[in-house]
Amino acid sequence: MTGQHGDPIGERTLVQAEPLAVAEAVRGVLVAVVATGWLVIPDSTIALIVSGVGLIGSIVSTILARRRVTPVKPAPE
Repeated sequence: MTGQHGDPIGERTLVQAEPLAVAEAVRGVLVAVVATGWLVIPDSTIALIVSGVGLIGSIVSTILARRRVTPVKPAPE
């Protein structure tokens, strides 16, 4: 069957998200949590701790995501 998908019609397949897209989503959530913390938490020390945890979480999620990405090698000439 040329030009058609090999999957049976109606069969659901699991779609994996791009690791960097997931890392960006995690980073967005962390930014929202930190911003909310600065607005809601009256103690600046605790807000600073929340900011530090958000920064560390962002760095860790980026490192983990970049480990899962396969680098593209240039085609030989």
